[in-house]
Amino acid sequence: MKIVKNSLSCLALSVSLCSMFSSAVFASASGPDAYRTGAPDDSGTCNASGCHDTYTNDSGDAEFSISGPYEYTPGKTIKLKVAFSNSSGKKRGFEMTAVDASGNRVGKFKKIGNTTQVIPADDYRGLDKADKDKYIEHTYKGTKKKNWKVKWTAPTDATEPITFYAAGVDADGKGSETDDYVYTTTLEISAK
Repeated sequence: MKIVKNSLSCLALSVSLCSMFSSAVFASASGPDAYRTGAPDDSGTCNASGCHDTYTNDSGDAEFSISGPYEYTPGKTIKLKVAFSNSSGKKRGFEMTAVDASGNRVGKFKKIGNTTQVIPADDYRGLDKADKDKYIEHTYKGTKKKNWKVKWTAPTDATEPITFYAAGVDADGKGSETDDYVYTTTLEISAK
């Protein structure tokens, strides 16, 4: 009876640890913590805090970019593309936000398809309610892509240039945070 009880305890502990480990790996692959775009007042990039920190930012051979229109119309929606080229990684991801000339996070992001997601407020990623709809990132399915398309709606009262900040990870796909490259990029667009 004692052997059965010990075996069940050991099994329960093993299942619990495996569950915790797989949740941590899945959480990272399904999107980084909030505030990792490299924008002013963010928490750096995924290169910070012991995560994807084998190499310095922008030190790999890939190119990482944001593309979109040169101008936006206040209150209207535009499409943006976040992309890797010359990527040697097996998986990739990104996080992006928009900041006005006064340093405020502005506008609202919306996903296109199932490879991107708007970071929800008050979940495990730590996004404040005040920043709802102001950050977008890859999904778990999106890690298989080299580029992502998203929508962004400008505030109706916007008049200043907007700078989009994005950080991206070009990962080796081995399931750890080592030997992955982190990149940053920006795109500035003006109001019409």
